[in-house]
Amino acid sequence: MSLRNIIFNNSEQLFNEAGRPVRLGLLGGTFDPVHYGHLLLAEQAYYQFALDGVLFIPTGQPVRKMATLLSSAEDRYNMLSLALESNRHFFISRIELDRPGLTYTVDTVRVMKESWGDEVELYFITGIDATYDLGTWKDAESLATMITVLSANRGGVDEKSLRKTHIDSGFKVVPFTIPAMGISSHHIRASLASGSSIRYQLPDAVLDYITSNRLYASDAFEDHACRGDR
Repeated sequence: MSLRNIIFNNSEQLFNEAGRPVRLGLLGGTFDPVHYGHLLLAEQAYYQFALDGVLFIPTGQPVRKMATLLSSAEDRYNMLSLALESNRHFFISRIELDRPGLTYTVDTVRVMKESWGDEVELYFITGIDATYDLGTWKDAESLATMITVLSANRGGVDEKSLRKTHIDSGFKVVPFTIPAMGISSHHIRASLASGSSIRYQLPDAVLDYITSNRLYASDAFEDHACRGDR
């Protein structure tokens, strides 16, 4: 699989400008819908760890949410594209949307390492609460050799105990602090279904897309109400 099939936008420019192994952040999620909390997380990781870029990877069907009904792959991809278009160091990939079957992080990372080899250093960006069970992920031992985990702490988590947890599981985890922002995709969907305002929680272009395509409308929300994704 070529670089162009994994990253769109200015991928070749990113690699050519670096002149060394590219420090690439990976941020996966359903992004249903993408909101300012996602963008803040990516931006803080980009600056705090001097990354060359952040690659957003919308999931197909994540194995940990098999009972979850997601919006269509195209709607989630389109919303993410609109949210990222003004930021030249944010990129988007369809690798998991276009791959059939369940989505496993290790499969995605392996494709990237096979394609890029030593051209890239991969930094997996996530919230600190989601990192406690890294050792239970598929092929965790192999995954731990390919990525560094950047674990965002919004406060209230004991980083010492967390660090020990990851050392025991073989992962290199680097906690970092970001401003607290109480926004979630679940809350946005619920607010839209009830007719409440979600302005200033996500980019205007994404809100316009949601409105134009009647995503998360009250008559469609019944199937979405039990989702728990961030």
